[in-house]
Amino acid sequence: MREACIVVTGAAGGIGGAVASKLLAAGEHVVVADREAERLEARYGGLPAACPVACDLATDEGLAALESAVKARFVGVKGFVHAAGADAMAPLGMITGEAMERLFRIHAICPVRFLGWMAKKPNRVPGAAAVLISSMAAHEGAKGHVAYAAAEGAVEGFLKPAAAELAEKGVRLNAVVLGVVETEMSKEWMGRLSPEQVAGLRAAYPFGLGTPGHAADAICFLLSPAAAWISGQTLVCDGGHSL
Repeated sequence: MREACIVVTGAAGGIGGAVASKLLAAGEHVVVADREAERLEARYGGLPAACPVACDLATDEGLAALESAVKARFVGVKGFVHAAGADAMAPLGMITGEAMERLFRIHAICPVRFLGWMAKKPNRVPGAAAVLISSMAAHEGAKGHVAYAAAEGAVEGFLKPAAAELAEKGVRLNAVVLGVVETEMSKEWMGRLSPEQVAGLRAAYPFGLGTPGHAADAICFLLSPAAAWISGQTLVCDGGHSL
């Protein structure tokens, strides 16, 4: 008898990896998707409950590959965490259309389309839940993050209407709005800051910068039956930064 699965994108990265590891430790069957095939194999190779899928979710072909892999092995999708993400840090006058389009495809278009596929009868599992990731960058003046903030703002923009449609099908949809989490992606742009700027950033987080584990705890809560009465909501997790 085939099992239902939880799909985690960006599973070779910090946040997605922490979520996938937490779910696997809890005994779940997890489809771990990322465009970094070697990193997926290094992290999940040999784990029978993990199903690695190497794909670029900024492309139609990558999304189709993910859907095909899920359909081939599992009876349906009972959970979806979209942790795949990218940044394109650049001043306003240097942002390219190509960079913005890729960010929107990864952060907004991919989850909208996968959620639509997941909610169809052959793929839907009763009581399914999905969690998306947004960023405090969409809520404050983070210089150099215009394209990234716009893409994350799109996530929050479609959240409620998508959650309303999914509720009719018994699927919950929520999002976490994260402050700075120390991952490879954040360390890349933080590396462009001066020591004074980095010190100022850290000082703006009363409870410290986030870890992938902090993010995973919040995401897995929203995914779990403990959050069965919560849908269409955004949970801010920022170490007290917005205070």
